[in-house]
Amino acid sequence: MIELGYGEVKTVMLAREETTRSRTPRGISQELWGLALAYNLVRLEMERIAAEAGVTPDRISFKGALMCIEHALLTLSLESAGRIPEHLRRLREDVAHFVLPKRRHRSYPRAVKIKMSNYPRKRRGLK
Repeated sequence: MIELGYGEVKTVMLAREETTRSRTPRGISQELWGLALAYNLVRLEMERIAAEAGVTPDRISFKGALMCIEHALLTLSLESAGRIPEHLRRLREDVAHFVLPKRRHRSYPRAVKIKMSNYPRKRRGLK
């Protein structure tokens, strides 16, 4: 599960950027703490959405939840910060757009592919 978390932070939250924006150790530390805090707050909201929808939290779209929360925060930037929980509750009322469809079972089990060599095979008796 931790690999999924790293993947979500790197590909969704950081938009595949390779480096942090800060140039000082203190700024990098602050940026990483901010990322960790934002990730955990989105995950907390996803758990609440899952509870209201009656599904497990892994059926909730991280990207969808993050985009809705970002949109809500941008539109609420003109209002008071005390109204954010109220708006998040209203977002959760329409939980259907957060729930991912059930995964179907694999028709073929996972298997390791045999690596093809770039070199010709040695054959005995041929010169």
